[in-house]
Amino acid sequence: MSKFEGRGVEKMEAILHNKFNIRDTKRFYSDINEKALNGIEVITYNAMGKKGEVSHLSKSIVDFLLESLKFHISEEFDEELGVYTISVDDISIYGEGSTKAEAIDDLLTGIIEYTGIYIEQIDLFSKVESIAKQGYMLKIIRCGNDRDKLKKVLGL
Repeated sequence: MSKFEGRGVEKMEAILHNKFNIRDTKRFYSDINEKALNGIEVITYNAMGKKGEVSHLSKSIVDFLLESLKFHISEEFDEELGVYTISVDDISIYGEGSTKAEAIDDLLTGIIEYTGIYIEQIDLFSKVESIAKQGYMLKIIRCGNDRDKLKKVLGL
């Protein structure tokens, strides 16, 4: 017998497919959390017709998936201007400086500033940015404002 049987879940299909409406997700959160921790993805959807679903998944699995997401870094030196430019193509942010170290520092500052705006206006960004860019941004957001973590994640 399932943990959910006899506890008011209206649709047996939700239990079998690990897909719950928001109300039942709240009601059975401990059980759903346990499934996610054990490696089973559980989906929450809005029964009121709003689009979108949320995945409940173990952090270690998300860590593993994000690890495979590698940033594409471009470096250029303009000899005429004497300026290095280092850009993260996946999120369209770049930094400039008279040395490579200065360009990296400028890039990290730009990423931290952009991330703050991104988080503040996530409702807008989540509607206009590609899923790929959102994935790259999640990986960056997880670094917080830690410049050393950002450098490591970016491969700099």
